[in-house]
Amino acid sequence: MKITEIIDKKVLDDDANEIGKVQDIDVDLKENKINNITINSNELSLRKTVVVADIDMISEVGDYILLNVPKSEISKTDESKEVPDVEVVNPSELEEKSKSN
Repeated sequence: MKITEIIDKKVLDDDANEIGKVQDIDVDLKENKINNITINSNELSLRKTVVVADIDMISEVGDYILLNVPKSEISKTDESKEVPDVEVVNPSELEEKSKSN
């Protein structure tokens, strides 16, 4: 299977709850193995929540990526981080820019 076929696949936990979609894959080219996958959650918010699942958490890859752990265990991963989805703008800065033009 090609890596491009894995990107954007839905990721399900061990109870078939959807966690999100594969956003990125960390590959160790020297060892010829995948270290982990980065999952972008489907939550609607101002920030996208990104979590990392180690390769040993993956039980099967097919139409979906199936994990062998519950969703609660994934969201508690130490490597989880939030990535801004929008740019925060100060309204007064916008007014100043429009006055100067």
